[in-house]
Amino acid sequence: MRATIRCFAVSFALLSVTSTATVAIDLNKSRLSAIDLKVCRQLSKHRDGGAWLCPGLRGFPIYFAEGDLRQMLGFGPAPQKRTSSKQTLQAFNTIFDGKRRPTVEWRVENDARGRIVPFATIVRFHTSLDNAKGDVLVVTKVDAKDSCQLAVIDATANPDAMAIARTWAIAESKKQPCPEKPIVLGKIGKGPM
Repeated sequence: MRATIRCFAVSFALLSVTSTATVAIDLNKSRLSAIDLKVCRQLSKHRDGGAWLCPGLRGFPIYFAEGDLRQMLGFGPAPQKRTSSKQTLQAFNTIFDGKRRPTVEWRVENDARGRIVPFATIVRFHTSLDNAKGDVLVVTKVDAKDSCQLAVIDATANPDAMAIARTWAIAESKKQPCPEKPIVLGKIGKGPM
């Protein structure tokens, strides 16, 4: 399966000039939502964090929660009740990098009525553990019933991490059931995941 993923990634490799360059986005297949807590509605607050409901795509709001130096995201109707709203990475993590608002990339398609509906999201998490830092892309399955983390990619070890995430999301996310824990795609580096 990894060989297949790598083959798909090669065809998209031309989209990425460097690991820090902006990768071209095909708006026929993607939509973007920035997460800005100033425009989100706070649902709860506690000493270690809280929870917010944020704008996403029509009919698919975003639930953002944080606690214990880790963050979680849920997507879709009643996003706080979805599986991914309770999933996070093992390492300490944040979607905020202090430079720009975090972005949710929605992988989308047209339904039978021609409406745009998402089937997956890709979000970058910045990780840290024992003085090591990293970046991890998380591919989350999204449908009308649930959202759940399917795959993670070490973005520091894979310069083509976004291409891998996009290609895998298109090829696999609709077919995959929600796993007990997400699979790892691509190379595994030294950064915490």
